[in-house]
Amino acid sequence: MDSTIYRRSQSGAISGTPELNPPQKEINAEPVFSVSTFQSGEITDTKSQPAYVVDPQLDDLSNSKSGNWLTNLKSPFPAIKLPWRKSPKIKSAKRFPRPVRYIRNVVLVYLAFYVVLGFHAASSLNKIPAAANSVIADTSGTNWLLAGSDSREGLTKAERKELRTGADEGAQRTDTLMVIHITDEGTPTLVSLPRDSYVIIPAHTALDGMEVTDRRNKINSAYGKGGAPLLVETVERNTGLHIDNYMEIGFKGIRDITNAVGGVNMCVPADVTDENSGLNLLAGCQELDGRNALAYVRMRYADPRGDLGRVERQQQFLSSVMKKAATPAVLLNPISMWKLVDASTGSVNVGTGDSVQDLADLAIAMRSLSNGKGALLTVPVSTASATTAAGSSVLWDEVAARELFVSLGAN
Repeated sequence: MDSTIYRRSQSGAISGTPELNPPQKEINAEPVFSVSTFQSGEITDTKSQPAYVVDPQLDDLSNSKSGNWLTNLKSPFPAIKLPWRKSPKIKSAKRFPRPVRYIRNVVLVYLAFYVVLGFHAASSLNKIPAAANSVIADTSGTNWLLAGSDSREGLTKAERKELRTGADEGAQRTDTLMVIHITDEGTPTLVSLPRDSYVIIPAHTALDGMEVTDRRNKINSAYGKGGAPLLVETVERNTGLHIDNYMEIGFKGIRDITNAVGGVNMCVPADVTDENSGLNLLAGCQELDGRNALAYVRMRYADPRGDLGRVERQQQFLSSVMKKAATPAVLLNPISMWKLVDASTGSVNVGTGDSVQDLADLAIAMRSLSNGKGALLTVPVSTASATTAAGSSVLWDEVAARELFVSLGAN
């Protein structure tokens, strides 16, 4: 590109002369940009200082005596935050403290476990027909009939020998009978019915198909003659209470449930040795395992009060089991709870209409009884050992018994 030089003549006129090779503009020796080696804190005013200053020790742009020059560059400006770089975690004030979160997680785990346990129990329940053949009118509150049978079902030959249960003798009998009445407010009353109670067995069709009219017999014979339905009907007929729920347990169940809760504490009033049940205990409060607990509730001949003494021991055992099952050592131990549910569902039969919720309500009532709330009673008796057509029997005090059942809502 040509350039033009303008000059003024002596007359003052201005003329221009093209210049083919204009002189090159002198380059300012001071660099526009320079590299700085200032240390942190040395720059106070970035407006009056160059962005970068060349370290005078650099002998060229690529090398220095301290290494690559790029590594010696230090910027006076804040570092740029890269989008992929993780920022330090900032604890939110809204988050729960660690101990609270830990407790919350433990509670959630236990809730999940009990939900699973509930479904397991519901699916494992053994249900049998138990409704009375001739149902009476409903009565107030809720009434459970608990029956402890002499069933050896589930026990091996070696176990029967160890437990001194003997072999099955054909028709089963109910050695334990308890009516548990629960008011609408939740107050429980347990009434034991001695196994040898001499009562009316309602007319029925026997298991062999034979028609039987009303007749008196020991109450524990009803189960063997007509199963749970006849037993329920017999209890309803003689108490006037409508039975809403039914549960029965055999020898195996008593042993397994006791072992599942880790044994039960029982207070033995005197030294006892019983050849029939194999019981051999010293006086005093002590923890019984499943084998000894079963012998203790079965033992009758070595008890001077006979069947009535056994009724009291059965109540004591039931109360002790419920108290032990409600302890944190069992309730908060998943293994113990699973064993307890397995022992219960594997050895207990309930009525076809009974549910896990019904069983939970019963457990709450039994726990109240074990804590001294409610009442533990035995049906009033006039004669503990009367001679009857069925042998030595227990006779109820008809007037006092009627008053008791009416107080519980009997028709």
